[in-house]
Amino acid sequence: MTSLSTLDAGGDVADPRPSSHLELEHETDAALVNLAVAGDSAAFDVLLQRYRANLLGFAVSTLGSSAEADDVVQEAFIAAWNKLSTLNDPSMVKPWLMRVVRNKCMDRLRAASTRLTELDDSVPAPARFSPFEVVSTDLQNDALDVALSALPTNQRRVWEMRELSGLSYAAMAEELDMTLPRVRGLLARARQNLANQMESWR
Repeated sequence: MTSLSTLDAGGDVADPRPSSHLELEHETDAALVNLAVAGDSAAFDVLLQRYRANLLGFAVSTLGSSAEADDVVQEAFIAAWNKLSTLNDPSMVKPWLMRVVRNKCMDRLRAASTRLTELDDSVPAPARFSPFEVVSTDLQNDALDVALSALPTNQRRVWEMRELSGLSYAAMAEELDMTLPRVRGLLARARQNLANQMESWR
């Protein structure tokens, strides 16, 4: 796999990276994002290595193919590098990367569905590639994004930390500087609000 530290946004060889991986391994996500936005590709490499296994696992579970998942994650890395400056909260980079990968997976599923239909519309496509399943999943993801954006900020943050990043309650409390009961309460309210908003998708 090509390292992002050797590429610029257009895929050309970039200038030598200003920081070494060893210097950056213990930096927080927020610090790495800020360095990467400033042009430090080594900082972005550290972020990718930190979360690549999680992102790849998510892509494999969505696409059902490790080869396709690897391609999608690489595409997502390049897209994320180009769009990193749009991330409003650098500490939330992991769930943001998960959303980028999810969107790339949906692009891949839509393309596969179209190819199968063009090849032979008399042969049923696998369920995960069927136009209905792809469109339904896409619409459901869009509805979830809308519901998440409507949540109060702290509810959205704890939901993303728990459901997308898989953080423990203790880690969430430390990251947000909150007590465990407050974190649990926010997550419970976020889940209930989302369940209400997503009722029609059950």
